[in-house]
Amino acid sequence: MSERAEAIRTIRGGYSARVPRRGSSFISPILAGLALAVVLGVLAPHISQGPGFNEILIFAAGAAAAVLVLRLLVQRERRVALQLVMSEIVGENTSPEIAAMRILEALCVSQGWDVALRWELNSDENRLEFCSAWGAPGRRTETLIQESMGLKLTSGDELPGRAWQDGRAVWIADLGSLPASPHTRAAQRHGMVSGCAVPVRVGNNILAILEFYCHYGLRENREAMAAVETVAASLGQMLARSHERDRAEKLYREQEILLNSVADGICGLSPDGFISFANPAAANLLGTDQASLIGKPIHDLLHGAAPDANRCGEDCALLRATGKLRRMATAGEDSFFRVDGESFRVDYTLTPILDHGRLTGSVFSFRDISQRYALDRLKDEFVSTVSHELRTPLTAIRGALGLLSSGSLGHVNEKSANLLRIALSNSERLVRLINDILDLERIQSGREPLNFRPVQLAEIVRQAIDGMQPVADQAGVQLIHDPTQVEIAADPDRLLQVLTNLLSNAIKFSPQNSTVSVLLRPDVSGVTIAVIDAGRGIPADKLEVIFGRFQQVDASDSRQKGGTGLGLAICRTIVQQHSGRIWAERNAVRGSTFRVFLPYQPLPVGSPDLVIDQEMGRGPVRLPAPVAYRGRG
Repeated sequence: MSERAEAIRTIRGGYSARVPRRGSSFISPILAGLALAVVLGVLAPHISQGPGFNEILIFAAGAAAAVLVLRLLVQRERRVALQLVMSEIVGENTSPEIAAMRILEALCVSQGWDVALRWELNSDENRLEFCSAWGAPGRRTETLIQESMGLKLTSGDELPGRAWQDGRAVWIADLGSLPASPHTRAAQRHGMVSGCAVPVRVGNNILAILEFYCHYGLRENREAMAAVETVAASLGQMLARSHERDRAEKLYREQEILLNSVADGICGLSPDGFISFANPAAANLLGTDQASLIGKPIHDLLHGAAPDANRCGEDCALLRATGKLRRMATAGEDSFFRVDGESFRVDYTLTPILDHGRLTGSVFSFRDISQRYALDRLKDEFVSTVSHELRTPLTAIRGALGLLSSGSLGHVNEKSANLLRIALSNSERLVRLINDILDLERIQSGREPLNFRPVQLAEIVRQAIDGMQPVADQAGVQLIHDPTQVEIAADPDRLLQVLTNLLSNAIKFSPQNSTVSVLLRPDVSGVTIAVIDAGRGIPADKLEVIFGRFQQVDASDSRQKGGTGLGLAICRTIVQQHSGRIWAERNAVRGSTFRVFLPYQPLPVGSPDLVIDQEMGRGPVRLPAPVAYRGRG
C-alpha cells in the first residue's frame, strides 16, 4: 500500500486547491424561493395592498428566478471544471493508480463527498476487492479507509455490491435506513450520513465500483449523478487500456523468459534472411553477444567464419534455405562456425511466419548435437568393425554347415540333419544381418557415393520384378506394373535395391492368389512410385516406426517370414540421398501401400529441400490399365 499512500500524499499536497469544495446544497434555498413565489402568486389577486405590495411580489419572484439561474450556472461551471480536470488527468503520463486517485479526489471536491473508495472486480473469484481510496483531511476519513482495506465484497453485499448486482448507480440519502452491515455501520460510526455507489464499466462489462460518503444529508441529484457517471465512463476506458497494457506486458515478459530459458538457439529472421532478434542461447552457441547478431544475414553469421578450405558455394543448403525464404518448413543437419572459426554440428529448423497468407519472416532454431554426432560415429565404427570381424568366421561356419547338411562329408541321421538345417538357416540369417548392417553403414557414412545418371524408371521397375519373379511364383503372388515411361537422374543400382526390398516385403506378407502392383505417377516436380499389396496391412501406430532400424510390425515376423528389420531403413536412407521421401499407408480395404517420391533432379545430400514438403507426392492412387508381367519373354 506504500505506492497508494504516496499517491494520496502527492494529490493532497498539490491538487486540492484547483477545484473549490462545495460546502452546502443549493436545493433547499431554491425550493424555498419557488414555494414563496407560488404562494404569493396565488394570494396576490385576493390581497389589495396597493402598488408597493405588487412590487414586493415582483421582487420576490425575480429573486427566486435569480437563485435558480445562479444554481444552474454553478452546476454548469462545476461540470465544465470537472471535465477539464478529467482531461488533464487522463492526458498526463501518470500511472493508472495515481490517475485513478486524482479522479476520486476531483469527484469528491466538486460534488461535496468526504471520502471515495474504488473497488475492483476480480472476475476469477467473482467478488469486489478494495483497490484505492481518497479522503478529505481528517482522522475520520483516514480511519474509514484503513478499515476498508482488505475487504472483499460479494454481489449484493453493502453499497458497492448492490451497484454491482443492479448494474446501475445506488444513492442512499440516509445510511441509517439500510440493513445492518459491517461496512455501512463503520461509515456511520465515523460520522457519515449519505452514500452513493456508481459502476465503472466498458460497454456491458463492469470493471470497478466507485463508493462515496459525506458527513451530512445529501439527497440524490440527477445533475451530480450524471457528472459522476460521465467521469466513471472515462475512468473505465482508462482502466481497460491499463489492463490491456498490463496483459500485453505480462505476455511479453513470459515470452522473454521462455526464450531466455530455452537451451536451443532461436533467431527471428526478416523475409530477406536478416536476423531481427536472437535469444541468449543463440549468442552463446555462436560465441558472441546478442547485440552483435541483430541485422546480420543468417548465412553469413553461421558460415561466414568458416576456414577457406570449408567455404560453401552457391549450392549451400543453408544459403538456399534462408536466402529467399520459402513458405514451407525446412529442417536438416549442418556444421556451423563460431566467430572464432571453431565448427560444431547442429540440427536446425526453419519455420516460416505467415500473416494472412503473406510471408512476414521466419523462426530459425538450432541445437548443438556435437556430442550426439560423435557418439553416433563411434557407434557406427564399432558396429562396422564388429560386423567385419564376424562376417569372415560366419562365412566359414555357413560353408561347413552346408557341407554337413548336404551329406558331402558322410551320411547323418534324420535328427542330426534337422539340427544341421536349423543351424544353417540361422547362420545364413546372421550373414544377411551383417551384410545389411555393413551396407547401411556404408550408405550413411558416405564411403559409397551414389552414381547419378539419367535412367528410365520403368526399366528399373522391370528389373526389380525380374529379380523377384521366382519368389512371387513360389508364393503364388502375381506381379503387375505400370508401363508409364519416366526419366529421372538417379543411381540405378540403389533404386533397384529399394524396389527389390519393397517387392520382397509385399510378396512376403501377401496371401496366395493376390496381386502386388507397382505404379508410377509423374507430376511437375518428380515421380511417385507406389508398391501396393493386399496383405494384412500395417497398424496406424507403426506406419512411421517401421522405417527405423530393427523395426518390424510383429516381433515374430523375423522367425516366421525371415528378414533382419533393416530393409526399410536401408530404403529410407537411399531415398533420402536421392532427395526423396518414402512413407507407408494403410489401404482402404486391405493391405498396405509404400510410396516413394523422387525428384527429377536430386539435390545435394543435406539440402533442406529434402524435407520441405511433408505432403509431397501424397494423393489417391488411380489404377491404370495394369500390365501383367512374368519375366522378359
